Amino acid sequence: MEFLEALGGWGHWFLTYLLPFLFVLTVVVFFHELGHFLVARWCGVHVRVFSIGFGREIFGFNDRKGTRWRLAWIPLGGYVKFLDDENAASVPDSKAREAMSEAERKGSFHAKPLWQRAAVVAAGPFANFLLAIVILAGLFAFIGQHLRIARIDYVQPGSPAAAAGLKAGDIVRSINGREISGFNELRLMERTSTGSPLRIVVERDGRLIEVTATPEPREIDTPYGGRVTAGALGIEITLRPRIGGVLPGGAAAEAGLKPGDEVVSIDGRPVTRFRDLQEIVRVSAGKPLLFKLRRDGQVIERTVVPKARKAPGKGEGMPIGFVGIQAWSDPADWTYKRYGPIQALWKGTEQTWFILTQSVSYVGRLFTGAESTEQLGGPIRIAMISGEEAKAGLLKLLNFTALISISIGFINLFPIPLLDGGHLLFYAIEAFRGQPLSERVQEIGFRIGLALVLMLMIFATWNDLIYLLARSKS
Repeated sequence: MEFLEALGGWGHWFLTYLLPFLFVLTVVVFFHELGHFLVARWCGVHVRVFSIGFGREIFGFNDRKGTRWRLAWIPLGGYVKFLDDENAASVPDSKAREAMSEAERKGSFHAKPLWQRAAVVAAGPFANFLLAIVILAGLFAFIGQHLRIARIDYVQPGSPAAAAGLKAGDIVRSINGREISGFNELRLMERTSTGSPLRIVVERDGRLIEVTATPEPREIDTPYGGRVTAGALGIEITLRPRIGGVLPGGAAAEAGLKPGDEVVSIDGRPVTRFRDLQEIVRVSAGKPLLFKLRRDGQVIERTVVPKARKAPGKGEGMPIGFVGIQAWSDPADWTYKRYGPIQALWKGTEQTWFILTQSVSYVGRLFTGAESTEQLGGPIRIAMISGEEAKAGLLKLLNFTALISISIGFINLFPIPLLDGGHLLFYAIEAFRGQPLSERVQEIGFRIGLALVLMLMIFATWNDLIYLLARSKS
């Protein structure tokens, strides 16, 4: 029985997290390597191996041109290996090249003109960006967008938003010249712009007003548990204190609260927004609370005892109260947009470019110390978020796949030997010098690159473990 229970737990973990993670990573890696492969074939380069994953082969086959297509056991990347490559990192194998016949040398990657080698290398990240554009364009064309209006309903006193003169009721129309179509776009720019002034144009009483506000670093709760440090302006959407959902088995369900109930007061304290409710419940773990509710035009009372949960974050903290309710979402705050094929393609391209530029900006602030490294995650966090997005549906998972594709393409352009960007750096030096760097210098560069990549992976995994620890305490 214990074995079956353990098997059931592992099965749940596999279906919930590992399977979505494998889907996301396999799709992204496949198209990245396919970019390298197709351009290499177009340039006449013989591709020996096309591998998804590393290590021992699970299964594979040879195509009519002699390329071995394989799926391997370690699903943390992939590679294409050319005729004269020493390894999966495309380090040139001079001995193999010397032993080649003239006909074989024509299919060798490292004997190709500089522009062709650069095109083959750049094709991987480009394919990632193209995949993201296609996914997003498809979602915009066939599904459309549900957008929450970027209206500010509450400005925290003493916050950057308050200092800049933003007010409740302002509708954000653009930031730094970019049109803001929904609150999620506003949040993304806010979270990824710590310490960077933002030119914000808002609509107020029918007039457009421009202000400048600089997000400050704050610890915020993530949608998947745990906390990270990110930029914050101090603005909120004020949700009505109306219950949109009641979680089974929670304190609210046990007390008889229902979706649609509007909370009027708790223990005699007036409740005007959902955050008021959250703040009272948070500090009342195990304490009976008298909820006064408005239901079907009548005022009723229910006693709710919030259950205790460990507070998210680092270290032990006081338990927080939890009643198991979700906020009501007012349909009037949402708009729906659906796009034609050309508009969808443009919108997908624009969204991909926006995410890419925000990523570049984030990395720049990371190096200057203006941004926290807590948001850097690795395979563990990708697996966790993949699972959570899969729970929300296929469309959410596809949207996350597009985001990961952009991230993989961007990371691969880092000028680190071993990554695509490192190869492009070597080619740039070769173009400047008129001849390639010596194999000894390239070998040293690849070793340094390997060390840097391993350190980055270890750091990201450490961040993931801290993230999991914080999540387990929430």
